[in-house]
Amino acid sequence: MAAVATTRRFGYYARLSRKDQATYRTSDAIAAVPLTDVPALAILARSVEEALASGKRVRVAKAATAFIHAFLAQVGAPGLKIHVREVRPDLEDAELHGLYTFADGDSPPKLEVWMRTRALEKVVKPKTFLRTVVHELLHHLDVTIFALEDSFHTEGFFRRESSVVRALFGEARRESPRGRSVQMTLFGGTMSTTKLPGAP
Repeated sequence: MAAVATTRRFGYYARLSRKDQATYRTSDAIAAVPLTDVPALAILARSVEEALASGKRVRVAKAATAFIHAFLAQVGAPGLKIHVREVRPDLEDAELHGLYTFADGDSPPKLEVWMRTRALEKVVKPKTFLRTVVHELLHHLDVTIFALEDSFHTEGFFRRESSVVRALFGEARRESPRGRSVQMTLFGGTMSTTKLPGAP
């Protein structure tokens, strides 16, 4: 794991236990995701984009599942349950984009992602959808490949997310737009309500 310079810590860091703070710092220092064939993933990402254009949940689920399986195979991560759902649920002050639920006993980990906005029930933009998928996959990698005790939203976590998304879309490196970063748990999972500027 390559180390990076110390970065700003989000406000909730101070409320963590010492053990969790150590996990947070370890996450912050992980610089990259060890993907071995980004072009192959980019082709599958285009398939997800085409499926979203159809507006058919079954097509989106099939394309997203193929992308996720290929992603996990490249990094050697174990599998997980995958659910693509329709309209995003409402939270008090945000919409739920995605949810990663940790393994619990005999229950395997689960990734859920929603394909339509809450307000107008419009299909989300492909980049927004894929960023959410990658985001939840990185929670899975944290507790499997990187062997962390938990998965926190850290600067390092968001750098890894942005790096993967840029690679999938062939974009040059730039400062990632920041929304309001929060760490929340829901039904035993980790979710993000970070709102990216311009993203539905």
